[in-house]
Amino acid sequence: MLQRIITGAIIAVLMIVVVVFSGTWIFPVVMTLLTALGTYEMLCCVGTNNKLLISIPTILSSVLSAVCAYFFGYGTCLAIIMLYLTVLLAMCVFFDEKIKVNDVFCTFTSALYVMLCFAAFTTIRKIDGIGLYMFLLVFIAAWITDTFAYFTGIFIGKHKLIPRISPKKTIEGSIGGIVFCVIAFSVYGIVLNKCFDVDVNFPVLLAVGFVMSIISQIGDLIASAIKRSYGIKDYSNLFPGHGGILDRFDSIMILSPFLLFAAENLRIFG
Repeated sequence: MLQRIITGAIIAVLMIVVVVFSGTWIFPVVMTLLTALGTYEMLCCVGTNNKLLISIPTILSSVLSAVCAYFFGYGTCLAIIMLYLTVLLAMCVFFDEKIKVNDVFCTFTSALYVMLCFAAFTTIRKIDGIGLYMFLLVFIAAWITDTFAYFTGIFIGKHKLIPRISPKKTIEGSIGGIVFCVIAFSVYGIVLNKCFDVDVNFPVLLAVGFVMSIISQIGDLIASAIKRSYGIKDYSNLFPGHGGILDRFDSIMILSPFLLFAAENLRIFG
């Protein structure tokens, strides 16, 4: 428990540093590192990390997708991913005795999940004018939902949510996470409006908070389902007591594409 607390505190400090310096060169470096490590964890999970003809193009593509998302936008990232798929399928043609189509599609699907989510997270921060405000919403939704779902579940949780995937999660905890996430979004909007003179569309902000809390919990369950399917407890031991990149960023990852869509199609700020 002590190790988990210490590691958690270190992770929190590091994330605060990344947020503070998210407008500098530190941000793309960190995002590239997270994307590459997360992709490698997924390769280890599905068992293709030792198949170099698959794993090497996958890691290289993860690095390129992160870099392109930051400097050239989400669309360029998608182009890199399509090129990556083409390379993998070409490997099946030229090295058909060593590479199986099933391995290629399993690897591509799992790596695609990591690349697109981190690329969306990176792209959000680059949105002119409101990038930082939107960027912080991901952390608020993920951390508030997770924290209050946990504590609500401990104090009043009686009915299991999906016990075969996550035995400790409860329906009451899930509802508590949603309620407190919406409250946190309200407080965040008031602070931006009163202290930083940001025009906030509160009905849209609260609706986004409600949906993001649900998606955050779904992301957590998806990560657990994948691990359970492959018979592993954590994606890696990078963070002692907390698992790996995908264990810590599962909710943040799945929230990012939704928030990017909301930022581009809904007037939340400004």
